[in-house]
Amino acid sequence: MTSLASPLDHSVAQPAIDRWLSRFYIHAALIACLILQRFGIMLGGSALFVSLPLFGMLLVAMVVTRHARLRPGATFLYLLFASIALIGCLIAIALPDARFGISLASLAAVLITYGLAIFGPSRRFDRAATVDLFLLYMRVISVLGIAQWVIQFAGVRLFSFMLTVPAMRPILVEHQFNYDPIMHYGSTIRRSNGLLLLEPSIFSQLLVFAIVLDYFVCGRARWLPLYLIAYVVTFSGTGALALMLAMPFYACLSVRNFKRMAGFIVAGAIAIAAAAVAVPDQFAAFTSRTDEIQYSGSSAYARFIGPFVPVADFLHEPRVLIGYGPGATERYDYHVEGTGNSVAKLLIDYGVVGLLSFLAMLIGTLWRRDIALMSLVALTTFLIGGGYLLFTPMLVLSFLLCIWSEEKSASQERTAREPEITAAV
Repeated sequence: MTSLASPLDHSVAQPAIDRWLSRFYIHAALIACLILQRFGIMLGGSALFVSLPLFGMLLVAMVVTRHARLRPGATFLYLLFASIALIGCLIAIALPDARFGISLASLAAVLITYGLAIFGPSRRFDRAATVDLFLLYMRVISVLGIAQWVIQFAGVRLFSFMLTVPAMRPILVEHQFNYDPIMHYGSTIRRSNGLLLLEPSIFSQLLVFAIVLDYFVCGRARWLPLYLIAYVVTFSGTGALALMLAMPFYACLSVRNFKRMAGFIVAGAIAIAAAAVAVPDQFAAFTSRTDEIQYSGSSAYARFIGPFVPVADFLHEPRVLIGYGPGATERYDYHVEGTGNSVAKLLIDYGVVGLLSFLAMLIGTLWRRDIALMSLVALTTFLIGGGYLLFTPMLVLSFLLCIWSEEKSASQERTAREPEITAAV
């Protein structure tokens, strides 16, 4: 005779099922943002990354399985921005400016993308593995990135999927990015992009995420040499710049933070001095990029100067308060292709009011006091990363790490009990 399962059996099995499902969701999100970062399709000149629909489907699944719930505060800030953006769009339609065009698809893309952030983990979602699994993926990518850079000197260059396997081009979006990252014009040496990632600058930003989480959140230092070596072969300063911009704000939060930052800065200065002596050529390659912002053809100019050139022409106009409508930036008569900055686009499209409401929404979405430095780095990365307004691989990853990860105290406690993270897989 077969006995029925008791309520006690269900109470024991349910947490195990929840842990398994939570890890499945985390793995799927990380694969979409990291492993499949180059994959997507082009729609109307814009890239639709695989991470957007995949994370959307994961959220639907998590809501159905009761592992996700609405976040009231984030939902309120999202609806506030959406209302302001819609009002600005209606005004742009009713009172068009001949210098600009508008795009309802642009507004829809923004609202859909940031609508993903109004959901967060329920009590059934196991947040313990989020950071550890991200760090595991980043360690693998770090090793791949170092190997990628080294083997190019043996004649093996694996920096672009579409150049390596041309048949994959229709399902790749890498041609929109720096897919052939040479050191400088005329050079035959490429900078590492981590093999799986789109650009060296993105690799450098994700390595900074890993350093912040591993060292400042989890309190581990053993993996820092791997991250730092991988960072060196990116020859990119974007990640370091994001960290440097975040550090002063983090230091101001408490005396303890100030002391940690002071020690970190001293250690960094020593490491820089040692690098200048030990590897002068590589150090010179980094420092030679510091003045590229003054050259109009450089990536730094395209991120930080070019996008704000048209903004200066509009600051005296009353319309700057409400913007010129969604998609106006790219449809401006004098828009220069290749320039992009999220703040400049938000200011032109949605005005000062829209920009402020968006920043309130973004800060409210990403801010957590217990992992303050991670939240700050995610924010500074968004601000300086270029066209990150709809760059869903980085946005979804920021949502995952800032919303779906466990409390810092629990993470440090578990790190002390379990030195190795591989058990979390």
